[in-house]
Amino acid sequence: MAQDLDNREVRADESSFMERFVDTSLHPAENHRFAALKIAAYVILFLLFVVLNALVGSVSALDFLVPFRGVFSLVQLMLSILIVQSQSMKGFYAVIVVSVLQIVATIVAMVRFEDTFALNGLATTILSVIIVGIILAYNRRVAHEIERVASKTEELEQANTDLKKREEETKRQNTLLKEYNRAMKENEERLYQMNHFDTVTGLPNRVKITDRMDLLISILSNKNMPFALIYVDLDNFKTINDSMGHKVGDMVLQSAASRLTSSIDQEDMIGRWGGDEFAIIVQRQFSDEDMLNYVENLRDTLSKPFSIEESEYTVTASFGVSFFPQDGTTSAELIKCAETAMYKAKEYGKNMVQFFRKEMKDDIMRKMKYESKLLSSIKNRELYLAFQPQFDMKERKLRGFEALCRWNSERFGEVPPTEFIPVAESVGFIVPLGEWVLETACLTLNRIKETYNWDGIMSVNISAVQLMSPMFLQSVKRIIQKTGVDTKNLEFEVTESVMVSNVDYAVKVLKEISAMGITVALDDFGTGYSSLNYLQQLPINVLKIDKSFVDELPIKNAQRLMVGSIIGLVHQMKIKVVAEGVDDRRQLDILTKYQCDFVQGNIWGCPILENEVGVLFETKPV
Repeated sequence: MAQDLDNREVRADESSFMERFVDTSLHPAENHRFAALKIAAYVILFLLFVVLNALVGSVSALDFLVPFRGVFSLVQLMLSILIVQSQSMKGFYAVIVVSVLQIVATIVAMVRFEDTFALNGLATTILSVIIVGIILAYNRRVAHEIERVASKTEELEQANTDLKKREEETKRQNTLLKEYNRAMKENEERLYQMNHFDTVTGLPNRVKITDRMDLLISILSNKNMPFALIYVDLDNFKTINDSMGHKVGDMVLQSAASRLTSSIDQEDMIGRWGGDEFAIIVQRQFSDEDMLNYVENLRDTLSKPFSIEESEYTVTASFGVSFFPQDGTTSAELIKCAETAMYKAKEYGKNMVQFFRKEMKDDIMRKMKYESKLLSSIKNRELYLAFQPQFDMKERKLRGFEALCRWNSERFGEVPPTEFIPVAESVGFIVPLGEWVLETACLTLNRIKETYNWDGIMSVNISAVQLMSPMFLQSVKRIIQKTGVDTKNLEFEVTESVMVSNVDYAVKVLKEISAMGITVALDDFGTGYSSLNYLQQLPINVLKIDKSFVDELPIKNAQRLMVGSIIGLVHQMKIKVVAEGVDDRRQLDILTKYQCDFVQGNIWGCPILENEVGVLFETKPV
């Protein structure tokens, strides 16, 4: 094996030598190396054979070489060919020179020695020159072709290099294109996510919900198959969001979304419609009773307190339900009907479920007409206060007044508070309305005190939205300073709903109110979110028993026992009691028996205007 390798290397070296010697076009640098030496060697060898050829014909001692004279000529021809191949034109010139010399020598030999064989050598020499010339011409043509091919080869190599560069550039561009396509796909996914899903809760947004409803409508329209839309609105979310900030608000939304998602059926779809509103598509067969039970379960799920950042927030929700196709045949109609039912649930006291009924639309349209006029009611001086007196039962004298807001609209006439107060809350007008009521009540209190030399109480209702507003305390201080009212004559009535959103914050605000010298009364006790536990948490001075308890005192023993127990309990807590809605003597006698402190009702005084209060100081209730 090693010997074979050595032989191949030797042959490769020999071949390389022959190529370098013969084919100068392959190794142009070899053309000029030792050129003179090669030509000189050629000339000497050629002439040596010329002389030897001449001597063979003339010297008898060399007659044994006569048979080889043709060989000498062939060797000369080979030498000529080699020198031309090796040195090109220089070699050719050398061949011409030596050939001329040979011709001269041949002619001399023919003349002097009468060597007839020399004539053959003369022909051979001339033929050799011709052959060498042909070879030279052929070599020059081959060299030209080689140069042309080399040029083409360089061009092809350059083209190949350019092609490789373009291929690399194409690969780079393909890589960039792939990155661009991947980025575009990611952007499309993000854009789809943004367009179809809520960023806070991760739930489908109104676009996705609407698309799903439109799809269901297109599929079910010809099959007479129903589906339902549940519209959910968190009742007191705005209070939390305004008082505690958007961070806590977003966390409440996320928790509410999580609870609803885990409580709905797997076949149903839930999404965030916007703000504090959610929509649930129920695409199953169901009865009205089944649907009511289903929604009530969702309502119970949301009513449990949320623990967020070491604080508890109680959030309730109002639910409105509409059905396809009976309530609407388009997604817009179904949403509007469900929203209308939801607002009716809020009107009935919140934390309720309402199915859409066609008469609800009339109520909503009427309230929508109130909105624009109500917002300008303060500027147009359409609002005024009525004052319902409260009396001390033991001393039979006037304790104070509860300020009641009234709206006498230029367009709608006298609008009941039960209609315009919910509108004020829904359009965000309740805070400026509450500030106007407080300031007006304070000014009225000052005038009554001065006119009648009276040192009683002016009780003002404070909504949960007002109380939870970050600017509430500042607003109260500003109004007190502006009106100069004595805070010992002020009483703020709050309902138990203030405890729903944030107990700790509500308690903090009420304590600051108490620190100003303002009396705090818990209104409507026994309704809504009633809990005796609130009596321990809230810094209240007065408890007002709701009219619904008072109404049934004469006819229900259970009501009498309950009212008597409440009065006895709060008296032990040093809290005074006001009974609302006392309209007849039987109620008054029962409350007197249970030692109720104050009464408010038509039996001793209906709501009156400021210019009518004088009569209350002239008479004593009996």
